[in-house]
Amino acid sequence: MTPNALRKKIISSSLFSFLSLLALAPLAPLSQAETATTAKPQVLQPFTATYKAEFSGFGVTAERKLSGSPTSWRLDFSAHSMFAKIEEYSRFAQQGQRLVPQHYDYQKSGLGRDRHTALSFEDGASRVVNVYDKSRSIEKAPANIQDKISYQLQLAMDVANGKTPLKYQVADGKRIREYEFRVAGKETVTTPMGPVETIKVQRVREEDAERVTNIWFAPQWNYALVKLKQHEDGKSYQITLTKLSIEGREVNVDQ
Repeated sequence: MTPNALRKKIISSSLFSFLSLLALAPLAPLSQAETATTAKPQVLQPFTATYKAEFSGFGVTAERKLSGSPTSWRLDFSAHSMFAKIEEYSRFAQQGQRLVPQHYDYQKSGLGRDRHTALSFEDGASRVVNVYDKSRSIEKAPANIQDKISYQLQLAMDVANGKTPLKYQVADGKRIREYEFRVAGKETVTTPMGPVETIKVQRVREEDAERVTNIWFAPQWNYALVKLKQHEDGKSYQITLTKLSIEGREVNVDQ
């Protein structure tokens, strides 16, 4: 492999690590009929969102799509570049303001060793079965356990409802990872779709942590994520919303 090809591979790998490990790209739009001041449960709506990420001149295109109904939603995510491809999906049900995961599947190919992970959430999500390695199953999962992308939608709903604290326990193989966020305020964000008013949310980390993660939700677009930015070791990664449709209708800055 030539030095230039190796550099391209390293850059692409960094971008994919950013997209897959953060697992924060597009969060789901919520029903326009509901707001943070209502007592009724937020309602997810089918949507398709396209995002662009770029680092050192090399780009990655990502797409998130929500389909189905409250009894069985399916959230699909895909990201690809000239070097690799990631595909993952989550199936989950909605019970009031809580999302209950049913199945999670992740596949990566093209960079290093291919990877395929599948988790089955059973007994009301109190048990998480690792489909391809039963020894890595979670026999007594904590209440409100989420998978690596269903928690994204739970976060969007909780931000819309003004819920605190924003803490989540996420199944990752046999491990359970904890994520915490806080609302940092309001901010106008410029996107390829135009400027939009957003709520800025920050990932809570240790005081001496070098990694800083910020995400921006647009209430007027039903709390869709419009930008995510991470800074670490002097480098910044960013993904930006380029196209969004809700229930088949494309949205724009005037909506």
